[in-house]
Amino acid sequence: MKLVIIFGPQAVGKMTVGQELEKITNLKLFHNHMTIELVSPYFSYGTPQGQGLERNKSPNRLLHKPTKRDIALSERDLLDTMKHYRLNSEAGEITHEHYIRIDNTHKSPDEVAKLIQERFLICKLRNVYLSRVDT
Repeated sequence: MKLVIIFGPQAVGKMTVGQELEKITNLKLFHNHMTIELVSPYFSYGTPQGQGLERNKSPNRLLHKPTKRDIALSERDLLDTMKHYRLNSEAGEITHEHYIRIDNTHKSPDEVAKLIQERFLICKLRNVYLSRVDT
């Protein structure tokens, strides 16, 4: 089993990259808002960034993340988080062999997904059939 964890600041395209990775591999996407949306009726989730502000309003994000539809609250949260925390790793900071640092500022989600696929040798299997022979 392969597990790819994509992490980074809010509204940088993690889910969208995951969606593209799912298209070109046999991996399934499980993004954090699948659980957040599940529990949001019971718990207050409003842990109220500049480039992320535009991505924060993308139709894809709003479609898949209902708790982010309050744009004003979400933008305040992004700006506050950016002000108080460093959410990006520094070049060379993480040296684990199963880690890749990607700046997706000028890359499309499908470009980033292909970088991940190539780095970790994730293949898309097509028409795989398993058969059992009884003797």
